[in-house]
Amino acid sequence: MTRRRVLLDVDTGVDDALALMLALGSPELEVVGITTVSGNVPVARTTANTLLVLDILGTPAIPVVAGAAAPPARDLITAAEVFGTDGLGDVTAGYPAASRQAAEGAAEFVLDMVRRYPGELTLVATGPLTNVATAIRRDGETMRRLQALTVMGGAIRVPGNVGPATEFNFGVDPEAAAIVLGAGLPLTLVPLDATEQVVLSRKAVEEAREKGRLQAFIREMTATAMDFHRDHEGFDGMFLHDPLAVGIVMDPSLAQTRPMAVAVERRGELTAGMAVADLRRRSRTKPPTAMVCMRVEAGRFLDLFRRRVLA
Repeated sequence: MTRRRVLLDVDTGVDDALALMLALGSPELEVVGITTVSGNVPVARTTANTLLVLDILGTPAIPVVAGAAAPPARDLITAAEVFGTDGLGDVTAGYPAASRQAAEGAAEFVLDMVRRYPGELTLVATGPLTNVATAIRRDGETMRRLQALTVMGGAIRVPGNVGPATEFNFGVDPEAAAIVLGAGLPLTLVPLDATEQVVLSRKAVEEAREKGRLQAFIREMTATAMDFHRDHEGFDGMFLHDPLAVGIVMDPSLAQTRPMAVAVERRGELTAGMAVADLRRRSRTKPPTAMVCMRVEAGRFLDLFRRRVLA
């Protein structure tokens, strides 16, 4: 089997943690590095959370590099109400500090890794796009040597989750999202339209509760997010936003995609961060900016997730 080299850019809250577990537990992928960004919680915490997940998984040394502390043009917003003040369901105080350390300079690390693996590296971004946009601004030519870029973000035909039309990652840093969508990179976009088709139930997590330390950690850290979705979304579970993006990199046949010209609103009082797709039937003057995932084989992905993460 030829393993696909991937670099993960994360804002590790609960769903990023699950995405890390899926990526690191899948033989199809070779994770060559992880960069962190502020999003679900500030970057110091997302970095600590990433290191904790690696310790719990017992993975060999993988470079972890911290990145942007805040969007350059905006105040940081977080998702503490969904994932807890520490981003992992407020359970990290019960675990020892990570044994490994992170470096700094995520954007330059991304560029270094693209130079090391030109035409071979897939960047998977599951948080706000601040680090990715910074790398593009510094050296867009090098970034065009990515084999692929997969982004979890945006909402095309469904409501947003931090505003009527705005998805969280794009809403945290709309300027960065606009730069990335406009950079001409080989981009696959995994928006809420796809991720909200995939729900991890509390029952599925509890069925794995006796199987080991990892499963116990998963049960503990997902409880707060599942409580939030039960109270506000009406189901006892949580969306697997970030793990789905990783799953589609592993197996593109999980998703149906279509080319779209997608831009990002930056200035709207009510719509900043909104992904605006040109869905008109008549001939378009703008070329596609992304392959957008609109439908997924949810059952097949959930089966894969259970086998790789919960088993």
